Amino acid sequence: MANSNSGDRLAQIEALLQQSVIASDQRMTRLEQAMERDRQESNERMTRFESGLERIEAGLEETRQLVHSNNRFLESFSQDLRKYTESTNNLATRIDGVIATSNQDRQQANSRLAVIERMVRAIVTHLGVPQ
Repeated sequence: MANSNSGDRLAQIEALLQQSVIASDQRMTRLEQAMERDRQESNERMTRFESGLERIEAGLEETRQLVHSNNRFLESFSQDLRKYTESTNNLATRIDGVIATSNQDRQQANSRLAVIERMVRAIVTHLGVPQ
């Protein structure tokens, strides 16, 4: 009987060991599946991240090109503005010269007219023409 008890006990231990191995295998399988899901999710997140990074880099490059283009425009506009300012200053200087010459001519004409008017008055007075 001791042998029979020992055999039963051994069978129970073997059964428990078998169940433990099966449970351990199942836990291992679930763990492996969970790890595989986590790896896939991680890969998907990394793919989305890389894709987002590529979009950001493309947007950054587009912004750089836009800034470069704007800088070229501003440089050209600044040169045009300097030329316009210089031309306007030259025109103002010429206009000032024309005005000064016109004022001088007007003064000379007024002086001549004043001389002529005095002469006409003197002639009218000399001739005795009523005024």
